[in-house]
Amino acid sequence: MRQKTASIVCGAPCAEFPPKRFENSVEGLVIAADRGLDYCLAAGILPAIAAGDFDSAKSGVPEGIECVRVPPEKDDTDAFLAAELAIERGCTELRFFCALGGRVDHTAANIQMLSGLKKRGVKACLFGDTAKVYLLENEAVKIPKFDGYLSIFALGETAKATARGVKYPIKEHILTNDFPLGVSNEITENFAEITAVSGTILIIEEHF
Repeated sequence: MRQKTASIVCGAPCAEFPPKRFENSVEGLVIAADRGLDYCLAAGILPAIAAGDFDSAKSGVPEGIECVRVPPEKDDTDAFLAAELAIERGCTELRFFCALGGRVDHTAANIQMLSGLKKRGVKACLFGDTAKVYLLENEAVKIPKFDGYLSIFALGETAKATARGVKYPIKEHILTNDFPLGVSNEITENFAEITAVSGTILIIEEHF
């Protein structure tokens, strides 16, 4: 059964939207989170929903678009609010665009959000201008070769990982969260295969 996808456009600085470096396109249920509305309208994309406290969006919400407005004094972020709206509507795969860079606290919050979504069985990925960030937990992924760096980190205290098809392969190696062993690897084969044997692995693809 095909997963129902939501594309959530966030408000981090975004030089190119939609980003052309990635195969994943903006599709499915499109939700603009605050300043993401500016990015959507500039790209000629009309979101189905605009959500947030709208403290940074310069555009007004066009007529006919569902608007979910919340006060600025809240516990969650606009991206998290948009994620909840997507899940309420049955989406099980969430793509967050313009979700990396800019404010470091929001980037950290978005990565933390990935962990919460993973625990709920929701597949999620963050996109920036050049980077793609996602998690693996008791699973494997094949990553097509690209120009750039592939980094893997233990999101929790430790994680056991295998990496094949890369310049610096590892086999069932224990990664820890206090030593960045997995930074700046490179894919040397047609595909890299990364396996989270145990624990949670944070994967960062940095495309040139």
